[in-house]
Amino acid sequence: MARKSSAKHSPCHSGPPRFCLDLRDPALAAAATEPLAGGKAANLARLASLGLPTPAAIVLTTDAWHYFLRQAGIKRDLQRALAPLKRPVEEVEEPGGRARSLILDAKMPVLLADQIADVFQELSENGIKRLAVRSSGVSEDSPETSFSGMLSTVLGVSSLEETLAAVKKCWSSSFNSRSLKYLVRMGLDAGAMAVAVIIQQLVIARSSGVLFTVDPATGDSGVAVLEAAFGYGSGVVSGEITPDLYRIDKKTMAIMHWDARPQQFYYSADGSRREIEPERREEAKLSKAEVGALVSYGIRVEKSLAAPQDIEWCKSREELVLLQTRPVTGIERLSLKQKKYSRPEVVIVRGVGASPGVGWGEAMLVDLENDINSNDFKNRVVVVRRLTQDLAPHLKGAAAVLADEGGATSHGANILREFRIPCVVGTRYGSSVLHSGDVVTVDGWRGLVLDGIGPRVKEEEVGPEQPVKTRTRLMTTINVPETAEKAAAIADGVISFRNDYLLLMGGVHPSRLLKSGRSDVLSGSVFEALLIVSRAFAGKEVWYKTLDAPTDEFRRLRGGEDEPLERNPLLGWRGIRRELDDPALLKAEYEGVRLAVEQGCRNLGVKVPFVRRAEEYEWARQVAKQAGLKPHEDVAFGASIETPAAVLMLDDILAAGVDFLSIGVNDLTMCCLGVDRDSERVADYFDPGSAAVIRLLEEVVQNARGKAFIAATGDIAQTPKLMQALVRMRFDAIGIALPYLATARAQVAKMEGS
Repeated sequence: MARKSSAKHSPCHSGPPRFCLDLRDPALAAAATEPLAGGKAANLARLASLGLPTPAAIVLTTDAWHYFLRQAGIKRDLQRALAPLKRPVEEVEEPGGRARSLILDAKMPVLLADQIADVFQELSENGIKRLAVRSSGVSEDSPETSFSGMLSTVLGVSSLEETLAAVKKCWSSSFNSRSLKYLVRMGLDAGAMAVAVIIQQLVIARSSGVLFTVDPATGDSGVAVLEAAFGYGSGVVSGEITPDLYRIDKKTMAIMHWDARPQQFYYSADGSRREIEPERREEAKLSKAEVGALVSYGIRVEKSLAAPQDIEWCKSREELVLLQTRPVTGIERLSLKQKKYSRPEVVIVRGVGASPGVGWGEAMLVDLENDINSNDFKNRVVVVRRLTQDLAPHLKGAAAVLADEGGATSHGANILREFRIPCVVGTRYGSSVLHSGDVVTVDGWRGLVLDGIGPRVKEEEVGPEQPVKTRTRLMTTINVPETAEKAAAIADGVISFRNDYLLLMGGVHPSRLLKSGRSDVLSGSVFEALLIVSRAFAGKEVWYKTLDAPTDEFRRLRGGEDEPLERNPLLGWRGIRRELDDPALLKAEYEGVRLAVEQGCRNLGVKVPFVRRAEEYEWARQVAKQAGLKPHEDVAFGASIETPAAVLMLDDILAAGVDFLSIGVNDLTMCCLGVDRDSERVADYFDPGSAAVIRLLEEVVQNARGKAFIAATGDIAQTPKLMQALVRMRFDAIGIALPYLATARAQVAKMEGS
């Protein structure tokens, strides 16, 4: 069943120590961070916070895993078992087997078993309903490491004994051969792997599948790709079932393409394979309305998490339910490229582009029943009947891969995207048409296999692969901490690490948490996020912007009923003015910053948002001192200038003492031109490159040059005239949204040289 309102009595609310988080409780769900709940559970909590349909779920945290190791007395034995792990990665079977045996043979501690029993009784409604038990690894479903399909899921659990066994199976799955090989390849420490466990009500799936909010083959962010099949999704993600494929225009919600595939069998909850009646094999798995509903859910998640998403879903008799979401991996550089093709082309087979890129070479037909040798695949076009998740890790050296069966959202395709191996799936006849030794080109963008070698396919670079150097620092904005590591490779710092996402993603009004004595949840979320971002950007500035959400966003949260109704929230009770009226909230944020500083994050700065008067900036600095921070010593301290009044009174703000000024061009344009930047009716008048806005920016430079570091942020990359003006005025830094950063860097370098 889908998630319902919080239960009055949760098994997770009793008896120290507590090892579980009830995702039906908004306050507890807000604490479901990756280190505590694992990546899969943290993302599930984010889906629930958006009010989307999710199964009722309780998470057994990583604290339970560590407690189990200590109480069972196997922690040192486990470390010794994993000690031999080293490259080559094929040598993992023996240490992995010993590690799994230690876990499976150990006795479950009584305290932990009792809490799992409480969870089982509540979620199963005393054994009436079946459960699903899913692994949630700390590094799982992250932008860097998907662990796609490598950790265990147990469906159809119907007793306490089965639940206890399923929990241990999930823990032990982090040491299976596939997981250990993946850990070694990704440079991660197997001994440090911690796994939380999601226990949730089982959704009886009539159909299921995967939704990508971006086309994984082309990187087109305007297109969603949806795959659907009868039964549970194991057949789809394994590549054994070729699903129906939909491509949907996200702006118009029109179905651009629908490739219906007959389905002869499906998988049930117990993993058994069952035949589909002949008269139903060509039925549509989803209605047009259901396709639209899923895509609309996906757009909401993508917008909230500020990244393209890979979402698993299923359809019960009653409703559509979202099971999990993860960031899409392997497409981060596609926006820098476009492809041009010359003719003639001879198409041998067509399929679905599953991993972007173009590769060519001699075809090699692979029989999965035989032993697999990675060395045989080097620089070959590997042709298989089905791309399995066991095979995919061996294909890192392949020139390209094509498969007769499967879809673009299979676990194997996910892995190939991380490896950047071009791939086409669902060719149907590739292994019958091609022979070993044939020379072919695989086009992973268009889903084509072409006769001959690659010169007929040309790639034109639009943006540079390696960032060019610029005098002007090109910083970026971070909303989701997990994106920081990739952003740090091309950005010169973080001009605005926004916390709106951190403090609002739980779906609970911050004041409700404060009133319930849970300020530590707010401080902890800020601290953990800052730790990730600061370490990713070591040696570069990271400016943390305190909460600046307008009242209409707060009103949509649980506990937001008392928010004032404002005609124009963007000009209302927001920014530092709001937090000064509620200093406990501001202090909780600053305490998170202090904790990060104490952990060695010395590259942090605090940005005071939407400053209208110099007094507001000074009062904010006093609250920081009350929280134990030393402005200008522990952290840099600066003001966000977003109103003409702040520009005209800039001397007063400078006199108060600032390390940096960040000019919020979007809000400055709105206030300068008197144009609501969210209004479609006056959108034509919203021009950040207008002469009036440029005059205000020149005023900032004239008054602040030599007195503070000066930066500007906003939709600058989409306004070339504004970018050129900022370079001409010699701003110290410009903030550019990450998808445009590489191209903007090349443009700025050219402007500086002209």
